Amino acid sequence: MNRKNVLLVLACYVMWGLQPLFWDLLAGYDSLFILANRIVWSVVFCVSILALRGDLYKLKAVFMDKATLRYLAPASFFLLLDWGLFIWAVQSGHVLDTSMGYYMGPLVVFGLSLFMFHERCNKWQIVAILFAVAGVTVSALQFGSFPGMAIALSLAFAIYGALKKFAQVEPLVSIAAETLMMAPFALLFLLFFRMGDNGFASVDLRGWLLLAASGAVTAMPMILYSVGVIHLPFYVLGFFQYISPSISLLCGLLMGETLTRERLITFLFIWTGLAIFSLSTLKKSKAKEPAAQGDIANGDDIV
Repeated sequence: MNRKNVLLVLACYVMWGLQPLFWDLLAGYDSLFILANRIVWSVVFCVSILALRGDLYKLKAVFMDKATLRYLAPASFFLLLDWGLFIWAVQSGHVLDTSMGYYMGPLVVFGLSLFMFHERCNKWQIVAILFAVAGVTVSALQFGSFPGMAIALSLAFAIYGALKKFAQVEPLVSIAAETLMMAPFALLFLLFFRMGDNGFASVDLRGWLLLAASGAVTAMPMILYSVGVIHLPFYVLGFFQYISPSISLLCGLLMGETLTRERLITFLFIWTGLAIFSLSTLKKSKAKEPAAQGDIANGDDIV
């Protein structure tokens, strides 16, 4: 653990947290057009970086491995779902809901791991999950406001992460493979449905620059993450993951959204659950640092 690695991973989470501000710059275009461009430009950026690093053979190896594709193919679908929901949420004024969803992410991931990986848990971790469930229930029953967007995002991210854990592929190689699998559909959509005034015909120079930058905005945090994460203790990463939803929460407020009473109550329940969950796993994470770091380095990408 050193200053360089800490700063790299910190920069990664800050960039993830600031993404609502970037996608809001493209508010003049519809979310499907932005999503398709994000996929195409992510392919261009990721493949270019792999080519510069001399790692294109790793990408080829992924497509030659049927066992890996069995997990990466469905993972690409849930990544597409995560990206699409996030872009739509930003354009529709639901940035606070995306923040809530990514706060819920660790608890949802842990809940899925109990069923998918049969991981052990203690009573405090169960209490943490119950706090999150209670927050959603109170919001739905007392205020008639069910946080559907937040739950959809947290589930998409959790299932994506679980599939990536099975695949065990280097983050940048993985995202390059996943976006390559999406790219034909994205290109067909753009060519057949977005060549007119509802797409490319309405894009000015500023729009082209922003759309092209979307590939770097997507991949750069992952590059920083994959470089810096290897030597960091697992418990440090556990606390760092709350940086991006915290920044997104501030972005939502800066973009004019309101932290209503029902949202605040739901957030308080989730924050309490996260505090209990983080403290209860701190000692366990320190004890398993070497193994945990290996999992993180080859595992989930927050996108």
